[in-house]
Amino acid sequence: MGFLYPWVFFTLIPLYFLYKKNQQNSIESHFLENKKMQQRQTKLLYLSLVFLLLALTRPVIQNSPSQEKFDAQDYIIALDASFSMQAEDIKPSRYEAAKEVIEKLLKLHPKDRFSIFAFTSKTLLISPPTTDTAISIMALDALNPANILTKSTELKQLFVTIAKTSVQKKNLIIFSDGGDETDLNELLSICKKNSITPYIVATASKDGVALKKDGITIKDQYSSLVISRINPMLKDLATSNGGKYYTLSSSTLTQLSNDLSSNKGKKDDATIQVKSYFELYFIPLLIAIFLFFASVTKLHQLYFLTLFLFLPHSAKADIIDFYHFSNADKAFADKQYLQAAKEFEKATPSVQSYYNIASSYYKAKQYKKALEYFDKIQTISKIIKQKIFYDMAGCAIHLQRYDRAEVFYEQALALGEDKDALYNLTLLQKLNLKTGVNIFDMMPPKDPQSKKNSSKKTGTVKDDKKEGGGKSGSSQQAGESSNGAGDSKKGDTQKVNQNTQKSSNAKQYQMGYRSYELINKGYTDEKSPW
Repeated sequence: MGFLYPWVFFTLIPLYFLYKKNQQNSIESHFLENKKMQQRQTKLLYLSLVFLLLALTRPVIQNSPSQEKFDAQDYIIALDASFSMQAEDIKPSRYEAAKEVIEKLLKLHPKDRFSIFAFTSKTLLISPPTTDTAISIMALDALNPANILTKSTELKQLFVTIAKTSVQKKNLIIFSDGGDETDLNELLSICKKNSITPYIVATASKDGVALKKDGITIKDQYSSLVISRINPMLKDLATSNGGKYYTLSSSTLTQLSNDLSSNKGKKDDATIQVKSYFELYFIPLLIAIFLFFASVTKLHQLYFLTLFLFLPHSAKADIIDFYHFSNADKAFADKQYLQAAKEFEKATPSVQSYYNIASSYYKAKQYKKALEYFDKIQTISKIIKQKIFYDMAGCAIHLQRYDRAEVFYEQALALGEDKDALYNLTLLQKLNLKTGVNIFDMMPPKDPQSKKNSSKKTGTVKDDKKEGGGKSGSSQQAGESSNGAGDSKKGDTQKVNQNTQKSSNAKQYQMGYRSYELINKGYTDEKSPW
């Protein structure tokens, strides 16, 4: 095992002294209450910081290096930075004109890997091999030839330096006037031995121009003007070794780019060595988080947090949601249903939170709000969808929208068998109630005997299995606790049935064709939530 950033360990030194100072202050403070508790919390807090620093060091297990195919083509660019490149026979100067062509070339080949050298009598690497065009251009712009002390041009020194690079096939693009180099055979020998293919861009005119320094023409020891022109040897150097020769002009960039592109079909299957790591930072990070909460929370709160962090669950919640869920659960248990709904609304939107909100509004007898939130739930779960339709039907009954309640029961039954939904639907169709008629007014007053006979059945139309008791949401899966949504039970509707039997025929009621048609469609699994 190794560490990618071991220097982070040095931060443990000031942390140690800070801890010792804190401990000393704690020992001297005899008047503090719960001193032992505070010391324990302090130790846990500092220990969590230690593990956090350990995570920042990026502990890793190094895998074995692997060889991977490198698809980009490698090119080496060499820019002559000698004094003669300041000549102005090519505007604005030889150096600036060459630099402009190089930058455009880099942008035309963003997927290829370029390294850039500047050379005089010495060779300087200014940009290592990279496919990052922006970095290469920045390195090129940062080079100032005026800061280079050596002024002459030596191609031999350049070729010797390029020969030492790790690139197997060295495509060398040279922007130079050639200087006074004369030994062609020696240069050709170095190229052949080291697989160097020179693409030379002659960065000077054939006639040349007199060199100037600070605006004054330079003269030699014989008082003759110093003229700099293109070295004719460059053409033989390029063509004798499989390369190309160009004269810098407006069409040079296009020609050079096309020649480089044509090389891609001939490239070898180059490989590069890739190092990979298996990250371990998450282990000390989890320990640090656990210790931090252990230092600032009580034991029962820490237990609840541990369950959230390490047990599998489907809730999509932020840490702050625990605060809202906790407040909501407490309010729900105290039968403060509106307050519970408001707290659930502050949590991250999810199937669970919406279901809890709807159930809280249902308990608060805010049926329109409950129906609104039931309708917002989006899920592909067949079971949860069936529960939602059932509960929406309960809302519709309380709102005296019996036609809508029938539709919701039918949709619940279309998702699968549900005896309670079937019973309620049959009863509603049999009673054929109209909007404005309160089904609950038709029930006889409860007496102790009826309460005893239906101790598990409390409501209007059957909804035993939907009743959530007093729990909701934060510690249960959505759809498994409804907080009582769809408050409709079989027991009381049996009383409604008994009450109405006196004025109705005893023959069995037949469900309508439309209901059968919808229910018999069955359920098709859906891939997207509604």
